Amino acid sequence: MPKFTATTTINTGSETVSATTAGDFVELFRVKQTVDNADGFINIASGHADKAAASLNDCKAMIVKNIGKVAAEIQTSSYAVAHAAPDTTSSNIQYLSRLLRVGEYLYFPNWRQFNINADASGANGFTLNNQVPNSNMYVALNNAAAGDAQLINGSELASDAAVTAVVVDEGGYFFVGDLVRFENEICEVTAISSNTLTIIRGVHGSTATTHADDVAVRLPFFNAHKNFSAATGGYDTVQTTSGGLFRCQNFVGFGRNTDTSNNREANGIVPGSVSGKFYSSGYQDMNMTNITSSTHSGLTASTVYNLDITVDGGTKFHDIAITTDSSNLNFGGTNGVIAKLQAALDAQYYTTGNLFEKKVHVGIVNGDLRFTSGSHLSTSAILIEDTGAADSLIEATAFSRFPNAAKIGDPVAASLPPDTIVNPKTGIEEANVGAMFYDDGHGNISGICTGKISYDSGALDLRGCPPDAHFVVSANYGSAHAGGNKFTSADGNSIISLAGRSMNSKINTTIEVIGLK
Repeated sequence: MPKFTATTTINTGSETVSATTAGDFVELFRVKQTVDNADGFINIASGHADKAAASLNDCKAMIVKNIGKVAAEIQTSSYAVAHAAPDTTSSNIQYLSRLLRVGEYLYFPNWRQFNINADASGANGFTLNNQVPNSNMYVALNNAAAGDAQLINGSELASDAAVTAVVVDEGGYFFVGDLVRFENEICEVTAISSNTLTIIRGVHGSTATTHADDVAVRLPFFNAHKNFSAATGGYDTVQTTSGGLFRCQNFVGFGRNTDTSNNREANGIVPGSVSGKFYSSGYQDMNMTNITSSTHSGLTASTVYNLDITVDGGTKFHDIAITTDSSNLNFGGTNGVIAKLQAALDAQYYTTGNLFEKKVHVGIVNGDLRFTSGSHLSTSAILIEDTGAADSLIEATAFSRFPNAAKIGDPVAASLPPDTIVNPKTGIEEANVGAMFYDDGHGNISGICTGKISYDSGALDLRGCPPDAHFVVSANYGSAHAGGNKFTSADGNSIISLAGRSMNSKINTTIEVIGLK
């Protein structure tokens, strides 16, 4: 894939100011058009969703340059948008005129442009603020504008579990690749024709079955890295895998909208508006002080000790047992107390029982011994208790550094990082960016994890996340800037045409357009 660099530099003699953007492109658009003084302009480039002569559906860099002998007038056209909740588009086309003198140029970093009827944002229709995904792992489709629930609109599925075409109220809600849910069956959309969806039945471990007319159409967002289960939905709630992966085919049910006539006026997610946060892990400290890896534990050599532990709100595991080493009774080091505790807990992770697939990390934090949940669930928690027996680790001998049950530290539950923190150097409150993932407006996710997002469908693919993690999301939707570039009269949010004319009634001029996409 070819790479490009676009740089604008201004040298004043005493200083140089420049701005650079770079990336990959797949197509080169280049045209030189001589234009006369006609009042009606000569079209040079057009915006179209499909291939057409001298057309673009997007650009990553475009220069419009006057390479002629006299000044030119450059006109761009776009649709009028009414600011609302959600925004709406009219078929009224409005025009923007610019003067371009000989040798001057315009630079367009993208093809997005529209006129709005108010001194207000075209990107803030609706706002999600630390939205917790619905625990059902689906949202029933419901138009944000009109409140019309989306239903099966026919009897195709009523008597045959093998039928692969279903009529819905409004096909404009859907995208090829979507997962849809009818009752407990998950289906994949492979084609859309008006209001008819072609589907693969019973995917992700669900079972194809019959569904009556007027059954609700749902957008599911269980983690697609795991198969769906009719009993649990794969997970009890939306969460990452133990390997830190998450993928769903919509933005946890939000961002789908039409004008009730299959037009996607305000459909999708606003580029650059996405962020999210994962829950921290619950933990419990032992309420010790000044512990290091070389600190002697006070325990007796070659002796069995036990403790009770409850992890992530499950059932208590009685008697996690360790046998201290014959020589190393320090907290750290080979066969030290921490290594013994970690090995015992790790063994239970793979053993059927109360700690099966529940990870616990043991280590020294701030001079104290801490047991931390290996998950980032909203229910993530650790509770250490006395076994009630003489060999209980937290009721050990008087020489032990472990406290008794009355003095142990209080459990600390999982929590979300704050949206803002105070910079310790400046004392100024600022965004807690280090605890978030966020998008760059190009569909790329970075920050605490990486990934991709489709602004049209909202499909989200996250990698490198905390393991077994719940999360919340923030974004804007329901506005003209939501979704991708749109060019129809009903849902236009991008440049319709770029045209030019000579300013001189006697002399033509030439406009060059170079575009990368």
